[in-house]
Amino acid sequence: MAKRKQFGLGEGGELETAGMMRWLLTYADMLTLLFALFVMMYAISAVDQEKLKALATALGQAFGVSGQTSILQSGATTDTKPVMMEESQVQLTTTKEKVQKWILQQKLEKEIKVRFDERGLVISLMTDKILFQPGSSILLPRTKILLSDIAELLKGTTNPMVIEGHTDDMPIIKSTKFKDNWELSSTRAINVLKYLILKGISADRMSSAAYAQYKPLVPNIDDITRAKNRRIDIVLLKANLIDDKVNESKDMPLPSDLKIKKKIEKENLQDITY
Repeated sequence: MAKRKQFGLGEGGELETAGMMRWLLTYADMLTLLFALFVMMYAISAVDQEKLKALATALGQAFGVSGQTSILQSGATTDTKPVMMEESQVQLTTTKEKVQKWILQQKLEKEIKVRFDERGLVISLMTDKILFQPGSSILLPRTKILLSDIAELLKGTTNPMVIEGHTDDMPIIKSTKFKDNWELSSTRAINVLKYLILKGISADRMSSAAYAQYKPLVPNIDDITRAKNRRIDIVLLKANLIDDKVNESKDMPLPSDLKIKKKIEKENLQDITY
């Protein structure tokens, strides 16, 4: 009978065999898992807040969210707040998708561009032979069709809207009725605004602006770049810009409050002795 290898004393003084020491494997596995658990807990508790904020900001910008700079308030608390897209931003994002889909369906990729900037959603319509004849502010038949479609896409929004007129840097031809690019860009913007109102866009959320040649998309180098700068921009503003103005107006003191404040300041100055 083969002699069994002896490892140590077991209970009652008998010798333990290799099969009786299998508990060491379970014990070793448990220690390994505990070690991994404590390493993970340490990693979580040592969160780099600056890197976390940078990550949150980058993700917010990627999804078009401004002003949301923190995903977690702290590394290991229950007061955590996820990045939330504001209702206005969600609405603008949805509108952008609708406009982009319509542009692709109508094959207008060269004539109409849509983008986000710090103000909100910008729909740029190139004016050359699409909206107006050169030096004219009269809406073309095709212009009215395009603006009617755009009005339908924008009816579901509630954001304030600005219609901006832009030209290139070429001077106005004397044969036209406009003295300069200021008048041309202003009249074009107003005509687009009035037509959108006619098509159902609420007038109380509309305004117009004229920039002539002073806000080009690209430098006015040649005919191609100048054509890109001759445009009408329909800007859907972020609602928070308007909300900020409303809050500021609410915080403004009334005239009676200013009088009381000045009176108190005057009395305090009279009480000061040197």
